[in-house]
Amino acid sequence: MFSRKGEASYYGADGLLHFSQLGQNWLMQSQNLAVKPWISVGVSVSTPNSIAAPDGTFTANKISENQVTGEHRMSRNLSVTKGEAVTLSIYVKAGTRSRIQFSFSNGSSYTGGNPTVKFNLATGTFTSISSNVVSSQAVNSGNGWWRIKLTGMPDLGTASGFHLYVVNDSNGINYSGGSDKYIYAWGAQMEAGSNMSTYIPTTVAPLYGTSLRFNYNLSGSTPTLAGALIEPESTNLIPYSQKFDISAWNKRNSTVVTSGTKSPDGVSSAYKIKENTSSATHNIAPVSNLTTSSGSTYTLSAFLREAERDWGYFNVNGSSIHFDLNNGIIGNKNNLFISWRIENAGNGWFRCSATFIASSSSTSIYIGPEKYNGQQSYGGDGNSGILVWGVQLEKSVVPTSYIRTSGSAVTRGADIVTLGSPDSSSVYDVFIQRSQGGTWVNGKSGSFEVETSISEILLINLYNSGITIREKEESVQALFPQVYESVGISGTIVPLFKELYYTQSPSKSWSMQKAVNKTAPIYRAQVNSNDVWSGDANNQDRERSELYLKNANLPFNRDIWLSFAIRIAPGTALNLESADFCYLGQFHASEDDRDISSPPVLGLRLEGLDTIKVFTCSTTDNPHYKSPKSILRGTSQFERGIWHKNVMRIRFSTTNGQLQWWKDGVELVNLSGIGIGYPDEVGPYWKFGIYRSPMSNTIAVEYANMEVESVNSLSSRINNPLIIS
Repeated sequence: MFSRKGEASYYGADGLLHFSQLGQNWLMQSQNLAVKPWISVGVSVSTPNSIAAPDGTFTANKISENQVTGEHRMSRNLSVTKGEAVTLSIYVKAGTRSRIQFSFSNGSSYTGGNPTVKFNLATGTFTSISSNVVSSQAVNSGNGWWRIKLTGMPDLGTASGFHLYVVNDSNGINYSGGSDKYIYAWGAQMEAGSNMSTYIPTTVAPLYGTSLRFNYNLSGSTPTLAGALIEPESTNLIPYSQKFDISAWNKRNSTVVTSGTKSPDGVSSAYKIKENTSSATHNIAPVSNLTTSSGSTYTLSAFLREAERDWGYFNVNGSSIHFDLNNGIIGNKNNLFISWRIENAGNGWFRCSATFIASSSSTSIYIGPEKYNGQQSYGGDGNSGILVWGVQLEKSVVPTSYIRTSGSAVTRGADIVTLGSPDSSSVYDVFIQRSQGGTWVNGKSGSFEVETSISEILLINLYNSGITIREKEESVQALFPQVYESVGISGTIVPLFKELYYTQSPSKSWSMQKAVNKTAPIYRAQVNSNDVWSGDANNQDRERSELYLKNANLPFNRDIWLSFAIRIAPGTALNLESADFCYLGQFHASEDDRDISSPPVLGLRLEGLDTIKVFTCSTTDNPHYKSPKSILRGTSQFERGIWHKNVMRIRFSTTNGQLQWWKDGVELVNLSGIGIGYPDEVGPYWKFGIYRSPMSNTIAVEYANMEVESVNSLSSRINNPLIIS
């Protein structure tokens, strides 16, 4: 069940921004054309279950011609209100036929007979439109589907309905049919008014209201389905959010003119902020400062597009952030802004956003062009500028979908999606995969309301309650393998739970990556032959790609807990010489100035094909001038391509150290009264990834849910590890 108060926007398969409005569908059985009250003439209807409908389900209908001479059509009869416009729409896709005719029925209700269009599904063009058609439209809905819209005015009567004809190659509707000739159809809608609202599916009764939004990603060469938007409530605080040529907007050293370029919705014309010839800043701003709550987080967003200027900026309370509208990247930014993004909105548009914490009850906002990154003030030429549309300020830590306004703030209601219980007495677990990761909700009974998020939902599955963590992880892994993106060049800061890590890598695209479609933090390190970090440039006998806890030195004589999952990618066995090494994780000493650089105080080494050995190292010499010998403390086999969950409890002490190691819930090592570490002024720090001597093998390792804790115990992770999803 779905509901939402008010309209809401989304990116469509046609690459444009759309608004899902309060709508209606007078038709019952809008997707099943094989049942009553549908009328078939000269055709047979089936559901192949192999053709994806526009919503991704395999519910598309195949309309096949019968081997008879005459018309080949599907029809519906319905009463309408005399003198009020009516809009029809239906999704159609070419099969072995590629031409259709779409028309109203009962022509006596319309001056001039049935309003009619003919459409070529192969070329995406109307081949004829009758003169009494009020309006028509064809929306490319992806994967060969077209949503055909037809509006007519029943000015003479109330009897109506519509026909969908299969048309032969000669554009005729009366001909001898062939059983191998067919088209596909799905999602019919009939509603009052001249606008086509978002499609509302029906079964045994008509429906009125709003529909779920399916959002598309516009960053690629063609739009791709991102998933269903189930968003929280939000309010756009800016009046006249897309009309800037009125007195509600101040113009400073600039004018606002109609550009002639279509806005992101493809309907209206965008405005241009045109600079004057002053040597100053050139921008627009709401006529009054906006009321905000001091200490609350807000996000400002706007659709911007380059014109004569490639750079645009936001200025909030005197602090600025800059956007490269040619390359779609962020430029300079003030520390006021705690997060930011630039989203491809199609057709040259970018939706730019910046998040900040309000410092008072009044917030000023300026938007303008600039000559270069950070150069807001310059001598204008009287013509140049940037395009702007759809400005939004909302009390939110992220930008939500655009909310258009006129004279006052507008609130978009929350999307409310409720799943019915599969069985009144059953207990079940729910898995929800969003574009940015998956989550589990366990032990549910009765109906389940889906939590809102700005991240699109790809899938919701119900499982019998009580399946194991490993079964859940394997199911999710089969459905959604990791999608990795580089974390950036060496030195990039990587947040991981409550810690900040830094990268040490050769800055290759493969060196250190993060899974962007997982909720669990999952990182992948890879080292190829000759992958040398710049910091090792003077020491070529090592290769690495690691994340390390800089400035996070761990205490001596206190329990340190380490919990993580590791999966070693399939590959060839390591053939190591006696002096060779390959660490997959290490506690590195914080050496004093006079100490010699020595082996890790605790290290996890990969040897052979799948053997991981844990070594420790210690000395009481202070300072120490001789590198101590590493001592083997434990060994285990780590089958490649399989996740293994590890927990360690370590106490660093030169004489009274302790080490426990659990793998997949089984204790492998339990030692006390041993030396682990050196007599340094401060304790060691943790690094994970790959650190090795030069070799020809390519090694790749994944790490999930990496936790380091020096205050609280992680003993619960031994038998109840964090799930990888």
